[in-house]
Amino acid sequence: MNNFGDFLYTLRKEKGMTQAELAELLGVTNKAVSKWETGEAMPETSLLLPLSRIFDVTVDELLNGNRNIDNDNAKEVNHQINKNTSKEDNEDDFEIIRRHMFTRGKDDEKTMLEKIGALVCTCVFSLGLITYLILGVVADLWTPYWILVPLCALSCGIIGILFDLCDVKKRNQKIRRGENPYTGAICGIVMLVCIITYLIVGAFFSLWHPLWILLVVGAFVCSVIGIIGGIFSNKTKKD
Repeated sequence: MNNFGDFLYTLRKEKGMTQAELAELLGVTNKAVSKWETGEAMPETSLLLPLSRIFDVTVDELLNGNRNIDNDNAKEVNHQINKNTSKEDNEDDFEIIRRHMFTRGKDDEKTMLEKIGALVCTCVFSLGLITYLILGVVADLWTPYWILVPLCALSCGIIGILFDLCDVKKRNQKIRRGENPYTGAICGIVMLVCIITYLIVGAFFSLWHPLWILLVVGAFVCSVIGIIGGIFSNKTKKD
């Protein structure tokens, strides 16, 4: 065994640890630990700090194959390194949690188009809700003007699709994934328009029954658009 391997073997024995237990802590195989101790191989650089933590030695001591004379000072330095590293790890963990809570795991901040789109949608929905409440309270027109609330929500869906379609970055991302950025947008708009039309005609003219066919027609049109979009996407890939 070389100095490193001999020292690692000694440290492991002092801890009363088997090669399998050490391997499990480091996320490597038993064979890898065995090769380190026999001098056939060295651990990756990223594993040196975890090893030093496990055996309460410094990275220098590991590489030199023996404990420093001023062992107490060395341990203090190593403890400080571990403390700082743990602090950084905790900060990283906090940042990951924060990102998933507030941005649903998205690394990128919202683009200007996304912010404008969100603002427009907020204004549209708020205006529809306020109008509905005014008509209801002042003129007692709760029915059929309840339709304003879902109509504004659906309109926000169309607005969001249009803003996404204008976002070059999002379009390029979909193209790189092999998707047709226009197919989904057109299908979404078609279905939303069909639903909006169905709700308006149903609420104001009570034609709920015959005009449910609009939803079926919208779904059929979307299927056709999807097939055509898929054909063009495949053709583009081949070219």
